Amino acid sequence: MLLSKFAWRLGFNLTYAGILASQFFPVTQTMAQSSMLQFSGATGICPIQNSFPKRSFETSKYKLYICLGDTKNPLGYYVRVTKSDDIKITLPIVRKNGETYIAKLGEISHIVSPYEFMVNKLGRILNRERVTSAISGDGQLLVSACPQGENVLIEAVTKSFIVYICGNDKSGSYVGVARIGNEKITIPLQNLKPDGAFEKQNYLAVKGNTRFLLTRESLEIMVGDATIVKEKVIRWQ
Repeated sequence: MLLSKFAWRLGFNLTYAGILASQFFPVTQTMAQSSMLQFSGATGICPIQNSFPKRSFETSKYKLYICLGDTKNPLGYYVRVTKSDDIKITLPIVRKNGETYIAKLGEISHIVSPYEFMVNKLGRILNRERVTSAISGDGQLLVSACPQGENVLIEAVTKSFIVYICGNDKSGSYVGVARIGNEKITIPLQNLKPDGAFEKQNYLAVKGNTRFLLTRESLEIMVGDATIVKEKVIRWQ
């Protein structure tokens, strides 16, 4: 328990979360301006009359909106529009954790955050897509995966976390994001070879007494000699 509290103070949620390499981040200013146009044309998207979305997300196939709530559904409404045919579904939001929104229809859950969009049924993932833009109602970018000036080189997904290896010509930063709640930590990578080179598909970041080790097979988080998180990598891009 003390170890978990220690890691929490580092800004990373190390408990089980329960409930994306291409360079889609950082989102450019052009994309932000495009999303503002999307907001301005979003009349009629939200179920409440004369209401505009407070969040807008986009994937390769969908436009997703988070709308204000009412007395019946105070957390708000989730709206998904398919780009190919403009089919729209509207669901009540049943849970919000940071910038992660969960809407449900029976056994089907729709989960959207600034990093990913998922549809699952009783814990089984039916669909998952990268979020390519995430914009607030005033047109501001919600997140950038990598530090300024760096791009996503590798994206690894585990049950609880999304990990980005960021850089340019070479790897420079480890960025870990909790899939629920989106707590985020950014740490410079450590060299694993005596000559200063990075060992292929093995990435180590150290903050204080805590080490974050990402390999093609797993993500391991250690405090001192104790491993407090070890999760299988289920997607590597």
